[in-house]
Amino acid sequence: MTQTNSSLTDKVLLIAAGVVVVSAIVFFQVLSDEQFLIKLSVLALGILVSLFLILKSLPGKNFVGFFRDSVQEMKRVVWPTKKETFQTVLIVFVFVLLVSIFLWMADKTFEWLLYEMVLGWK
Repeated sequence: MTQTNSSLTDKVLLIAAGVVVVSAIVFFQVLSDEQFLIKLSVLALGILVSLFLILKSLPGKNFVGFFRDSVQEMKRVVWPTKKETFQTVLIVFVFVLLVSIFLWMADKTFEWLLYEMVLGWK
């Protein structure tokens, strides 16, 4: 069972993770004269450290649990076959075609009523 309230330790971990990632971004900009690989390494290290800190907090652990549950739920989904997908797409296209024909006919009918019957324009 997961807890929903965060302790002081969790708040400190999340703040520290934020400080680390912001510091990594700042150092990425400060090291603009260095090689790109060095800058990228500093940025990646900062992101990894901040992810580690986040995952050690209760909200991070809750997120990992939620993600695992989501993966398990995705494994239980029954995906449609290729034939079912094709049939569904075909039904959607036919429906869109029929609605577009209906709307075109309604537009032409209203155009005829307004311009020829009401206004008398030809």
